[in-house]
Amino acid sequence: MTQQSALLLIPFLGGLVVAAVLLGTATRKILPRSAMAITALAIPIWVVYFASSQGRSLLASKGFLSTMPEALWFGLTFGVFTAAFFLALGYIYGDAKRRQKPAWAWVIAAFLIPNLIGFILYFLFRGPLLGPCSSCGKPIRGGEAFCSHCGCSQGSSIGRIAADTREKGV
Repeated sequence: MTQQSALLLIPFLGGLVVAAVLLGTATRKILPRSAMAITALAIPIWVVYFASSQGRSLLASKGFLSTMPEALWFGLTFGVFTAAFFLALGYIYGDAKRRQKPAWAWVIAAFLIPNLIGFILYFLFRGPLLGPCSSCGKPIRGGEAFCSHCGCSQGSSIGRIAADTREKGV
């Protein structure tokens, strides 16, 4: 194995370890597994690309140095920014689903609107986090005193008892 092959193998194996850790520790379930996998693999893919002869010739044609260490650093930097971008897109998808908003529409808007304005627009217009009513289970805003669907008080058990008796016809 040549020294160049060993240098390429290290970030690739590191990326696979990061991917395994991310996929294994997804407990909050906000980020989809596909976003975590793309994020974890972005760094080794870009490092391998820029360390290859094609990537180094691309760097040389753009005026960058074409030696192996510079190509590895360029690939690592490009990979980290790509990973952060896809991690943010994954967060938007998961958070929009959690808030019962059109997730794919927000992801496409954040991806296509330039200069991170799409991300800023999502956070400005994402709306409140909805929770279930303690009586009927329909989604309501957190902190509301009464359910807009059944009228049950959300702060006391008396409202739940009154709603239960209305449902039973007592």
